[in-house]
Amino acid sequence: TSKYLPYSTVRRVVETGGRLFRMSTPVTAQSARDSSAPPGAVRRRLPALGVATGGAAVLGVAALWSTSSVTSGPGTCIFRRLTGLPCPGCGLTRSFVMLAHGDVSSAFAYNLVGPVLFVILGLSIAIALWVLVAGRDAALSRWSSTVLGKPGLIVVVAWLAYGVVRIFSAGADLGWFPVIT
Repeated sequence: TSKYLPYSTVRRVVETGGRLFRMSTPVTAQSARDSSAPPGAVRRRLPALGVATGGAAVLGVAALWSTSSVTSGPGTCIFRRLTGLPCPGCGLTRSFVMLAHGDVSSAFAYNLVGPVLFVILGLSIAIALWVLVAGRDAALSRWSSTVLGKPGLIVVVAWLAYGVVRIFSAGADLGWFPVIT
């Protein structure tokens, strides 16, 4: 085998005295190994990038959305439109918007689990940014194991139980929870 990879060249831009020169250099198997990032390092950080950008987008929309428009706007819950009853997720958007604007009591009134999910999302973003900046890939893995493990299961079960109680309260017209339309 040849010590050069076939038909491969690397264009390098070398700055010298304020001038840019383009040079073509043959790529050897050894130089490719030496100059590249560790295999899979970028791929391992893609989930962190997704969590950071997706989470920041959610919190950004919540911060930019006006509290007056979110409280008076139309409901979008398909379950509520079909049954007339609130689903476990009803009020989460309003809860996030209220939290982003600092109205904690209204956030809890719209959905008790909203503030918990807001904090989990904030922590997820912070950990994802830590992974991206510091390269601590294991941090996001440990956090996702926690969120998707037993603690996460407890939050989901509590959320569903809350949803069932809220559906029962609305169906029986008990008024235990604020009506979210």
